Amino acid sequence: MSRDPSSRDVTLNALTVLTGGLTAAAFIGLGLATGLAADNTAQKAQAKAQAEAVASSVRAVTNARLVAAQPLPTPLPTRTVVSTRTVVTTRIVQAQVSAAQGQVSNSASGSFTSVGATSQAAAAPAAAPAPVAVQAPVQAAPAPPPAPSAAS
Repeated sequence: MSRDPSSRDVTLNALTVLTGGLTAAAFIGLGLATGLAADNTAQKAQAKAQAEAVASSVRAVTNARLVAAQPLPTPLPTRTVVSTRTVVTTRIVQAQVSAAQGQVSNSASGSFTSVGATSQAAAAPAAAPAPVAVQAPVQAAPAPPPAPSAAS
């Protein structure tokens, strides 16, 4: 049995036109919304990049001003060391009295010389000490024994 070809008529009726129109409008709307979203995202990214570029250039200028405003470190003063030489001469002089004649005779029994080298800063020179008369050494009394401590 063969069919009648008229039942397969491919004519456009209102339902097919309406469905096709709605589908096309949906595709166009979807493409439009996607394009607008992409454009908005690109604009936001561009604005953010510009703001970051301005902020980084402001930071660079501020850092350059801070570096230029800071004074250069001054070197620490160095001490100039000057060697001085001290010579101390000690003479022991004894006077002998002769009872019979009432005369006093001086005799030098010996001399001692001490040489020491010191170094000090040139910025603060020390004053020379005044000469001091030196007497012959006297035998000192022995030191008393140490007192007992409370800790033992």
